[in-house]
Amino acid sequence: MSAPAHTPIGEVAPACIDVPAGDRAAVGATPLVALHGWTGSKEDFVDVVEPLGAVRRVVVPDLPGHGSCPPPSDDDWGLAAHARWVLGLLDAMDLGEVHLLGHSHGGLVAQRVAYLASERLRSLTLLGTGLGALGDDARAMVERVAATARDRGMDAAWAVLGGEAGEGAGGGAVDGRDALVRERFLAMSPDAVVGVGRNLITAMPLGAFLHGIDIPVLVCHGEGDRTWRPREQRMLADRIPTARYAVVPDALHSPATENPTGLLDVLVPFLAAADGAGPGEQPTT
Repeated sequence: MSAPAHTPIGEVAPACIDVPAGDRAAVGATPLVALHGWTGSKEDFVDVVEPLGAVRRVVVPDLPGHGSCPPPSDDDWGLAAHARWVLGLLDAMDLGEVHLLGHSHGGLVAQRVAYLASERLRSLTLLGTGLGALGDDARAMVERVAATARDRGMDAAWAVLGGEAGEGAGGGAVDGRDALVRERFLAMSPDAVVGVGRNLITAMPLGAFLHGIDIPVLVCHGEGDRTWRPREQRMLADRIPTARYAVVPDALHSPATENPTGLLDVLVPFLAAADGAGPGEQPTT
């Protein structure tokens, strides 16, 4: 996966939400970059970018093969390649130090970005993600969807995903959000579904690095998450001695869409405190 280190800003922008800091921007407020998950897109954060952007710049890209972003030219879908792509994006958008948030697969990517270049991060937020590969039930679902996309195409894969996710994902009544999820899924290539899905079922933990990470870290998830189970995400937080751990009520795997206010209640004070933390310090909230 080629990092877009020399991609003109005009070519990056269509695949990004880029919200400039608003009138209430605090002096020294570090920009936030948020990474979506498998089969997701930048639109997964639309309910939180405006309030977050009141005090800091917020950048949310479509990751390779998702949304408006083309697939990697070298067909490398691995986590390390994703991390290099993100670092290249920061360079292309002239972003120096940032807060980095990763949701689900984006959280696995964010951990690799921190591993490669922790000096570029003011803080790390791991939302609805884990130490490594998914547990048995969620892994089996990803395997079924990916295999169907590869062998029978995206329409058949959507039907499988709908059967896993329930009404609104593959059949029955849909609202605007459901329609978006379906449309963007069907627009993906089977290679993207399989390539990124492979990361979810094979990712190895960065145990020693996470144990010694020296930037502020927030681990949080929806109280009803069934992708990485709450006990798995608690295990991730426990592996990072200084991590803050929080549970977002009334949310499953995607708090940014299921309970954006609850997520903001956790995230906003963490980011503000991390802005004021010195090198190697953890925020106090």
